[in-house]
Amino acid sequence: MNQLLKAAIVFILMGISSEELQAQYMNLGTATQEESKLQRWFVGGMLGGSFSGYGGSFEIAPIVGYKVTPEFHVGTRITYIYSSFKYNSNSTRYNLNDYGASLFARYQVYKPLFGQVEYEALSLELPPYAVAPGESVRMLLNSLFVGGGIIQPLGGRGFATITILFNLLENEYSSYVYSNPIIRVGFGVGL
Repeated sequence: MNQLLKAAIVFILMGISSEELQAQYMNLGTATQEESKLQRWFVGGMLGGSFSGYGGSFEIAPIVGYKVTPEFHVGTRITYIYSSFKYNSNSTRYNLNDYGASLFARYQVYKPLFGQVEYEALSLELPPYAVAPGESVRMLLNSLFVGGGIIQPLGGRGFATITILFNLLENEYSSYVYSNPIIRVGFGVGL
């Protein structure tokens, strides 16, 4: 996808998001204003992992979000990924730690479907064979994820999500942690 098309998609999504931020959310029930504000918050996250003959990885990513309106949600996500593997069967074992944070905006277009935009900055630890012999190197990996998914209520305030995202800023180092498409399964609860 060329850079002009990527930029146009980002600006359109930002425009949609800014229009939604201007909307007012009112709870017309019997809850007090303070209870209503607290009920707009939600927490959750995901656990993930992968394993192969040469090693594996473990990911934990908690989220905290706020419902600006019943359909429009914003939030942040913290990510930690631990990887342990051998480059080939005779090589040294590498233990890598990646960590970062992201901001996301999610709009429920039609229950249960939603669209999502997310920017992530991840401190990526590259193994020595990826850049040059010697010690591992740390770099900042910027990602812009765009996609959508399904949100399913679970009981009272609980929910589950399945999201499919594409990294528009994919580069040669992105494949060390993500490959398009990125599929996430998460769980959460409203406060």
